[in-house]
Amino acid sequence: MKIIRLAVLLLLLSTVASQAQYASRVTSGIDLGTGYQDKAWAPSIAYHQELSMNGFSWFNLTWGVRTAGYYVGDKTLTPKNSFSSGDSLKFGRLTSNSLSIMGGVMLKFKKLEIGANTDLIGIAIGVKRKGLYTKNAFPTGEGSEYYNTLISSSPNFFNAVPLAFENNSGQSEVFVRYWITQRIGIKAGYVHGRTTYKTEFRLDNNQKLFSTSYDMPYLAVCFPLYD
Repeated sequence: MKIIRLAVLLLLLSTVASQAQYASRVTSGIDLGTGYQDKAWAPSIAYHQELSMNGFSWFNLTWGVRTAGYYVGDKTLTPKNSFSSGDSLKFGRLTSNSLSIMGGVMLKFKKLEIGANTDLIGIAIGVKRKGLYTKNAFPTGEGSEYYNTLISSSPNFFNAVPLAFENNSGQSEVFVRYWITQRIGIKAGYVHGRTTYKTEFRLDNNQKLFSTSYDMPYLAVCFPLYD
């Protein structure tokens, strides 16, 4: 599985690199905003760069760096195979922060830009927290001695292509950006994210990773960068 993930990442990076050779214009900027839904926040700051193709100035390949957070109260995290095991980690609060390299595409029509991007590779950090490990189905498993007890865990540190691989943390978004003036713009979008926590020891079905996904509207202020 790790070999497959690495192959996908290298393919994405090589595609962007090869297409960049034909770039006719490079633009860049910074987006500062947050997503919000049901008392959950997902603030982020993103540096983005766009490469427009010769003969297709309206089509852009994009890459960038995004630092993001996910802050929420009561939340239940489940392992990848929760449909069969029925176990979960319940937290009174989650706080996770990430730093990722992202890639995507964008269509540009004068002052209006429409695009999508996703995290490709990154890291996540956060406060170590104790979650209540519960089991809602039978039979009991390898982690039965920990049922209904508090278990220490923290955000999974290394993450790759979270849109494709469930046990990885990161964000993806679709958006519309409009430049009000040459110096400031606004961006409205929708964020899909995933936060994964890793326990200190293996539980049912040899699991250490528990995750939750979220979807929320997003609003940002945008600033272009000039040479």
